[in-house]
Amino acid sequence: MNVNSRIFFVSSIFLLLSIFNSSAQNKTPLLERKVSIRADKAAVEAILQQIAEEGNFTFSYAPQVLSGMEATSIVAGNQSVRDVLNKLFNGNINYKEKGSHIILTRKEIKKQKEETGWFVISGYIKADDGSEIPEVSIFDKKSRESTISNKYGFFNLKIDGKHKNQDLILSVNKVQYKDTIVFVKQTGNSIINITLYPEEVTPAAVDSSARLDSILKADQMAFINFLLSQESQVNTRNIKDTIYQKYQVSLIPYIGTNLRLSGNTINDYSLNILGGYSMGTRKIELGGLFNINRDSVKYLQMAGLFNFDGGHVEGVQLAGLANVNLKSVNGAELSGLLNVNLDSLQGVQLAGLLNVNIEHVNGIQGAGLLNANLAKNSSAIQVSGLLNVATGNLSGLQVASLMNVGVKKVKGVQISSLLNYARSIEGTQIGFLNISDSCSGIPFGILSYVHRGYHQFEISTDEFYPLNISLRTGVRALYNIVSVGMKLDSLEEIQWYFGYGLGSAVNLGKKWQLNVDVTVNQPIHGNTLNYFSPLSKLNLSVEKRFSKYFSIAAGPSLNYFVYKSTDDYLQSLSEDVPSTFISSTERPNNYAEKIWLGGKVALRFF
Repeated sequence: MNVNSRIFFVSSIFLLLSIFNSSAQNKTPLLERKVSIRADKAAVEAILQQIAEEGNFTFSYAPQVLSGMEATSIVAGNQSVRDVLNKLFNGNINYKEKGSHIILTRKEIKKQKEETGWFVISGYIKADDGSEIPEVSIFDKKSRESTISNKYGFFNLKIDGKHKNQDLILSVNKVQYKDTIVFVKQTGNSIINITLYPEEVTPAAVDSSARLDSILKADQMAFINFLLSQESQVNTRNIKDTIYQKYQVSLIPYIGTNLRLSGNTINDYSLNILGGYSMGTRKIELGGLFNINRDSVKYLQMAGLFNFDGGHVEGVQLAGLANVNLKSVNGAELSGLLNVNLDSLQGVQLAGLLNVNIEHVNGIQGAGLLNANLAKNSSAIQVSGLLNVATGNLSGLQVASLMNVGVKKVKGVQISSLLNYARSIEGTQIGFLNISDSCSGIPFGILSYVHRGYHQFEISTDEFYPLNISLRTGVRALYNIVSVGMKLDSLEEIQWYFGYGLGSAVNLGKKWQLNVDVTVNQPIHGNTLNYFSPLSKLNLSVEKRFSKYFSIAAGPSLNYFVYKSTDDYLQSLSEDVPSTFISSTERPNNYAEKIWLGGKVALRFF
């Protein structure tokens, strides 16, 4: 590359950088553009010309604006135009942007009675290295006025005129910076620049689960941010101090007596016409639509739609739709639709649709659809229109129209119309179908299955039906019997039955046991079932176990058969009754009954 080419290449690079810098400057507001100037006893007009040329804009002002101003000296290195003008005019000139111009006007001196009801404190928030800090919270606790710095670090705080000529204490807060207090000797509008210093953070060992929990806690209230102004969100993150008020009234979260500091204020009494947002409530909070509290709430909280609280709740919560709490509840929750607690509950929880608790529950839950406890341990009474679920250990009662589920141990009672499930049950299950891995109590149902309980497959013969097959399942104290059987006289016209019963087993020794079974069977001829004609049996059998999976049982039975005497098949079936019958009786409406003694021999497996 020759010399001319090198010169062209370097010149092109500088030109591109200049264009890029100019483009970036053009997107920056005029008052926030960076300039560097140096003037020694120069006329103000000349200094303004120098600023305008470097900032790539023009000043517009009437001649009398600068009249009487003496030559001055000023040095500024890479500072905003606003900052330079503040130094140059010391707050005596107003300036505002319009297009590519900054318009200068002289401030008029008005009599006290003509002054507006506000005065302004403005300036920049900078770090110790001189860089501007955005989204810094600046507030006055006494007046509850607040603002935040923009992305250029500039802030503009309006203070009620009644505080004029009083010393103000401004609090300046920013995450990861030290909280700063600034005393302002106030006589009216003033300009101050504030420097913040980083917090000294000592690294600490934190396990991964604790770090994840911290992240979740920080994000749990993120979904309500759409209800809040940007300033309210920034103040919530920045401000650690808590402000206390006796009363507050708000229309919506950031329009009320606590202004934009509502999220940092704890109130005794709170009235939210549409909705409210506060640090906490110590006595009563009423909301037309919703109430949101970052921290704890006490005694009474009512809302037309929902209550959302980030801290502990003590007392009564009432909501038309939902109550959502991130920490523990001690009291009563009532909602038309939903109650959700990410921590523990001690008390009563009633919802039209759903109750959900992440941590321990000690109390009563009532829901139209579902109660769900996700804690490791709970002591609760769950009553729902459809389903109860406990993913941990539960001590208490579950009552549901459809289903109860205890993923781990249930110590108490489960009652449902369809299904009860528990991994381990210490107590009673009452339902159509009961399922568990282990049971130290008694399940009552049409069918009960206990994995570590009592279940046998039986093939037997008796005096009436030579081939019978039965499934016996449950626990030894009480098991269900489902059976079918048939006669072997003719395979063309099958004579069979199906039956159901209950039984109990008593240990007689190491390999011996006594079974007491009661069954009711319905005889059927082919596919025809004309009349209900129960054949009831009481069986006593002694079982001898030969191995873990095989045993033989035998014993007597007492049989009671009620049948329609005008039905040819049932009449012929009654004639098969053995000669050991005890009685034979005619009953009204062409029914008859027979009672006899019989017996059975069975092979049992498993």
